[in-house]
Formats: sequence, structure tokens, C-alpha cells
Amino acid sequence: MYTGAIEAVVGLLAQYGLLALLVVFTLEGALVGKFIPSRTLFIATVLAVGTDAVGVLSVFAAAVIGATVGQVVLFAFVRHTETTPEMLPGAFAVEDGRVSEWFDRWGLPAVVLSNAVPVVRGALTVPAAMTEENALRFSAFSMAGTSVYASSLLAVAVGVDVLRVLL
Repeated sequence: MYTGAIEAVVGLLAQYGLLALLVVFTLEGALVGKFIPSRTLFIATVLAVGTDAVGVLSVFAAAVIGATVGQVVLFAFVRHTETTPEMLPGAFAVEDGRVSEWFDRWGLPAVVLSNAVPVVRGALTVPAAMTEENALRFSAFSMAGTSVYASSLLAVAVGVDVLRVLL
């Protein structure tokens, strides 16, 4: 069932190594790669490298570092271009001051929570950058949430591997 995906990942890994996974998660973290099936790629990569400690930790590190780098790049871009809520389209377009008020209420723990949930991963990067939040603190909280997310994907991959062996 997963043979085709595993073979494709093995091909990517053979040619580009874990750099391919790092790039995919960096793009996802920067919100430009949201349509790349990163969850599937992560799980297939774990299945391709095996569930030994070195392989799993390498995949985990590539995903967490990549997503965190992508979010920090987006954070810095928004911060240094002095983006305001009025300049943003759609859901980010909110009344002046609401972003700061919302972030004052929920703060960085909301970044951890949002980064741990698949559909809204990275959604708070732009609002966080529009506040006075410290970039280093943001990156630490971003990494914490992404680690929870990657741990969940890792659990799924190991479960799939166990099922593959049993069946």
C-alpha cells in the first residue's frame, strides 16, 4: 500500500538526502509550501530510513529545524517590512490594534498550540511578528510546538511500520 510512496522517498533521499525534507518543511514553515504533503513525506521518510534511533532522530531534526527556520524567516520578513494588519488579505486583515490585543491575551503559548495542530500550523507567525514579541522567544516557542507535531507524526510512522511488519 505504501510501497510507491516509500520508493519515491527513497529516491529523493538517495539523491538529495534529508536536505529534501528540510527544504519541504522550511517552505511549509514560511507558509509558501502549505500544499506540499509534508505529513505524508515525513511518514514515508521515516518508513524509508527505518525506525532505528539515528534514522528517526535525523528525520525529526530535519522537520523541526526546517519548519522553525521557515517560520523565523517569515517572522523576520513581516517584522522588517513593517507590515500592518491593514496590508494583509483575508483572515489576517483585522482592525488596527486587535492583533496586539489578541496576542497580549494569549501570547506565545498559543504559538505552541497552533504549531502542534496540522491545519493551523504557522498561522500565528504573522500576528506574532506584528507585536513587540522577541524573535528568539518566538523561535523557541515555535520549535516547541513543531516538536509536538513532529512527535505525533513520528508516532504514526512507527505505528504504520509496526502494522507493516505484523501484516
